[in-house]
Amino acid sequence: MVKVCEDLFPKGYFKGQKSAGFSMDETLKIQLDILLKNIINDWDFTIIITGGGEVRVGKSVLAMQIACYWTEQVRKLYGKQVLFDLENNFIFDGKELIKTGNRLGKQFPFSSLIFDEAGSDLEGRKAITASTKNVLDYYRECGQYNLLNILVMPEFFELPKGIALSRSIFLIDVYYTANDEGLFQRGFFNFYSRRNKKYLYLKGKRELDYKAYVYDFHGKFLNFYPVNEKDYRKRKQDAMSKRESKRRNKFQVQRDACWFLLNKESGLSQSEIAKRMEQLTGIFVARETVSDGLRHYLLENE
Repeated sequence: MVKVCEDLFPKGYFKGQKSAGFSMDETLKIQLDILLKNIINDWDFTIIITGGGEVRVGKSVLAMQIACYWTEQVRKLYGKQVLFDLENNFIFDGKELIKTGNRLGKQFPFSSLIFDEAGSDLEGRKAITASTKNVLDYYRECGQYNLLNILVMPEFFELPKGIALSRSIFLIDVYYTANDEGLFQRGFFNFYSRRNKKYLYLKGKRELDYKAYVYDFHGKFLNFYPVNEKDYRKRKQDAMSKRESKRRNKFQVQRDACWFLLNKESGLSQSEIAKRMEQLTGIFVARETVSDGLRHYLLENE
């Protein structure tokens, strides 16, 4: 482990901070330094950070540490004005990706952009939604901005092949382990180069097997937040709540469409639909609820 970002975080910057900066795995730092050396020559890079299919293992913490180090080095090496804050460098919804990426790329090229919880827009899509298409289009076209794009999601194997194999330069898979007392400990990762992540994807996708191909090296990271942890968690929770609200609304739309089919194409009355719903689910459904559902469906589909 080596210390990085000591100028950004002098000793005492955060409560309880005992020394300047934060620790980063030395071999990971070397890989990032290679990208930093090349980014200035009209390159862009996308890296993937996953959690072996699991959540709450520390993916986002490692992503923001990488982005923070990247920002400091771009400023120091090239004198570029680049940003690193929750407002400009983090997104939690694919619908914001193109807008944020375009703005950041035009105004502050060579910046980092963390797409946290990207799996919600990219994982397991059998049918391409508008949001998913926007995300895929962005990663096909964003090279002109010379950004470091960081995709954070639980599952590597659910990525579209184009991003998993071609568009990304390496994969970092984060995991936890148990100590001698049986307590889970976060802060571990396996690093896969472009070549190794390709064979991991091809050999491991069917069984979601992260041992299907060898990693290049493994390492550790500490639980250090280079942004305000409380603000970060609130932003992420707000985004997840908003997404869940949209998901519920989608289910309501589907429900109302089904009631429309039963009413208009099968000839059931609103009262009959309400009665059958109660019989099938054991939940009382008022006729007025069915009426409202039909009205909303007709208004939305005029």
